[in-house]
Amino acid sequence: MDKKKTIIIALLAAIGLVLTFELAFIFFKVNFNETYSASFCSVNNLIDCDGVAKTNYSMFLGIPLALWGMFYYLLTLFLNFVHIIQNRFKNTIFDVFKNPKSYIAALGLVSFAVSICLATISIFKINKICVLCFVTYFIDLFIAFAAKSKGSFFVQDIKNTILDFIDGVKKYTLLFIAAVLVFTGFVTYTSVSLVFSPQQKMQKSFEEFMQMKKNKYAASGNVMGNPKGNKIYVYSDFLCPFCRITNIMVSKFAHEQKDVLVLHENFPLDSSCNKYVPNTVHPGACVLAKYALAAEKQGKYWDMANLLFDEQPNSEADILYLSEKINIDVARLVNDVNSPEIEQELYNQIENAHAKGIYGTPTIVIDDIPYISAMPYYKIQLLYKQAQRRHKEAKSE
Repeated sequence: MDKKKTIIIALLAAIGLVLTFELAFIFFKVNFNETYSASFCSVNNLIDCDGVAKTNYSMFLGIPLALWGMFYYLLTLFLNFVHIIQNRFKNTIFDVFKNPKSYIAALGLVSFAVSICLATISIFKINKICVLCFVTYFIDLFIAFAAKSKGSFFVQDIKNTILDFIDGVKKYTLLFIAAVLVFTGFVTYTSVSLVFSPQQKMQKSFEEFMQMKKNKYAASGNVMGNPKGNKIYVYSDFLCPFCRITNIMVSKFAHEQKDVLVLHENFPLDSSCNKYVPNTVHPGACVLAKYALAAEKQGKYWDMANLLFDEQPNSEADILYLSEKINIDVARLVNDVNSPEIEQELYNQIENAHAKGIYGTPTIVIDDIPYISAMPYYKIQLLYKQAQRRHKEAKSE
């Protein structure tokens, strides 16, 4: 009977292991591959394994639930066959496993209880169902029933597990403490670094800048960064929300890096001045761009740019009122805004952007390579380091 039980548990754990391998593959595919193809278990808005894998609920302590599942099934297989190891290696640490089937039953019961919580979150919170996940939930229950002792509803199994665990800790206290420290260190690393969750890491990176009401790294004058530094171009629209976030990011980057010069180019998504925008996305963006360029003539480009990004004025009257904050000659500013020179400068910046293949904002150009759309701060740092590495390698050849 015990042999039959061992075979059943082994088959169930093996199936669960295969499913969690597939779930791990799906998790890493949808979170690390931007051009992934839909999984076979993503059928519609409800039955969607990919959609579930993208959420923060697919992780615990910074580790994908699929990896937790793999660990559980591997542990179940180990406990299921630990008697073979005990027969070969007598009087060793493996002797602490006195009632392995009870441990499997107790772990299976706990795993199924966790599964019920996950199923509830999936149905009522995420509003998506991962079919493969639900299959593993039932496998956990089947393993628990296959391993449980006769004559009691898991009571004896739970008791055996707790008592044997206490005895094992007493006997190998130092080893247990070491294992706890290693485990704690690992989950602390995964929770803080979010190494397994680029989506969550990106969101966390954006939060720092989204929560800033004012750009605390704001530059003043016409130059941001080192005038002799490596040039980074930023193409943006003053009414673009992510352009504001990107502006704070590059301001911080120029503040920290010290060998960077950030150059701002206007590409308003407003068809009144930008013929490459068929439908106006941000009405009034052209006017704001002209005010920034006009402020440049008084040595106040970044003062005005940060003012426009932070305050988001709704009219020219608002701009003129806010301009008093940066101690600018308002009369001269109005005169310059309406000048042919500023009109031509804006036209030139738009044409130059189009010639470089830039069609959206924000766009950052590092080492002549355009990166369109908002990116997290750590990616800007990475791309810059890669560009510097390329230059060093080119010089050494």
